[in-house]
Amino acid sequence: MDAKSQQAEAQLQLLKKEQSVAEDFLQDIQRQQNEQEWLAEDVARVHQEERESLELLREVWQGAESRSFGYYLADLQEEEKQKWHKKIQANQEECKQKITACQKNIYQLENQQQDLQKELLQ
Repeated sequence: MDAKSQQAEAQLQLLKKEQSVAEDFLQDIQRQQNEQEWLAEDVARVHQEERESLELLREVWQGAESRSFGYYLADLQEEEKQKWHKKIQANQEECKQKITACQKNIYQLENQQQDLQKELLQ
């Protein structure tokens, strides 16, 4: 092999290693995205349980002050639900952006590898 071929071969190996690292990073991001989806499901289940508990308490509570407190708790619970929902959506969007960027990087690395392999075959 001449020096140019050796350099191309070394660069090809380096690109393969970079691709492997990028693919591992992509898998980590996809795992994080799955965890975010599970978290969203858990939060939704907890909020449903909270709503059911509030409904039960409203049935048991007597008097105007008790009902007002119940409405206050319901409003508080709804605000908390919205905060969680926004945070989860932001995290999911961030994961999607990272996945897209990583996939583009992997695609570029694959193209560079193909170019180098063609160069080596010439």
